[in-house]
Amino acid sequence: MRMIPRSVPAGSAISAASRPSRSRSRRRLVGVVCVIAALSVLGLGLGFARWAGRAAAADQRAEPVTPTATTTVTRGDISTARTISGTLGYGATRVITGSGNGVITWLPAAGTTITRGQRVYAVNDQAVPLFYGRIPLFRDLDTRGTVGRDVRMVFNNLRALGYAVGGQPSPGTAVTTDAPAGAPSPAAPTDKVPTITQPHPPSKVITRTVHDGEAVLTAALITAIKAWQRHLELPASGELTVGSVLVLPAAVRVSALSAQVGAPASGELLSATSTSKVITALADQSEAAAVDNGDHATVALSDGTTAPATVTSVGTALQTPDGGDPSNPKLTITLVLDQPSKLKLVDSADLQVSFAAQTHKQVLTVPISALLALQEGGYALQTPAGALIAVKTGIFADGQVEVSGTGVDEGMTVVTTS
Repeated sequence: MRMIPRSVPAGSAISAASRPSRSRSRRRLVGVVCVIAALSVLGLGLGFARWAGRAAAADQRAEPVTPTATTTVTRGDISTARTISGTLGYGATRVITGSGNGVITWLPAAGTTITRGQRVYAVNDQAVPLFYGRIPLFRDLDTRGTVGRDVRMVFNNLRALGYAVGGQPSPGTAVTTDAPAGAPSPAAPTDKVPTITQPHPPSKVITRTVHDGEAVLTAALITAIKAWQRHLELPASGELTVGSVLVLPAAVRVSALSAQVGAPASGELLSATSTSKVITALADQSEAAAVDNGDHATVALSDGTTAPATVTSVGTALQTPDGGDPSNPKLTITLVLDQPSKLKLVDSADLQVSFAAQTHKQVLTVPISALLALQEGGYALQTPAGALIAVKTGIFADGQVEVSGTGVDEGMTVVTTS
């Protein structure tokens, strides 16, 4: 930013004096000389005054200069930004816990990626595969006609794995479960002990209405379960028990093992993360409040380049980072790069994440160094010919400034200091 120099004050008038002489003729001669000298001085004074006046007037305008550099007025988006530190990794760690009785007979190696249908661990030499979903298998599925979201989870996974699961009743359909399998039969009569036969309690018929997000354990689905069990070399019972599958939202990457083969199945077995690299940033509550899912950010990479990223989640649980101030807890913001290949060979790194705080779209901008500060206040741009154009400034960001004003157009050339 440059400042117009102040006016240079005009010069003062110049005067002369005469001296007395001994003779009258000399006085006359001296008088004539003085008159001539006075007229000469007066002429010089008037000339200097006119020159000084022109100089002062010129100083009130910007001096035409031979610019050391010029720049162009451009049109585009400009944003202020706030920057917070982030870490590249695989996101939050999830602890996988086993259930039921038995002994762990197989565990995956750290770094292994496990996808739908693949085994996560084995209990008593029987694989426990991964299903995708939001609801776990919370009950045994062993009765035809059972309705629920857990049934829908099984249906979706077997269909995704390529098994013929058949159709499903539409929401609003009333379905009836099968009668519960056999109540105990009455004791057979003997010759020695008289038997009083109690009436067999009637079977309960349960009718359920199918709601959105639910499915029914149909005959076709039971057949699909049997086929899947045979493929995994499991007993093809057509039934699923609690703990026979592990349900997680998506594929996982094993980050660490917390159990060993031979340990009881009902404990912490391993830790897992997402299979995709993510950027995790810890922000103050006020910073996180201004960020939403889907917002865009710019990530400064370790090689000096930048890459666009998108916010995938904003945490709601406050936490204190290691070594941080307990009185200033943070919220977690998770982002993914729009071009993940840029970090293909990097597993972890510290990064800087910039979020746009205020954006003005398609406005005129120039480098801040092109602004000229006026003595009377405000700013101007200067053309290479020396003309000044008053401008109004807007957002300042990344060495650029938003400008507007009469005569300011996209593509025009202006003077800059660098």
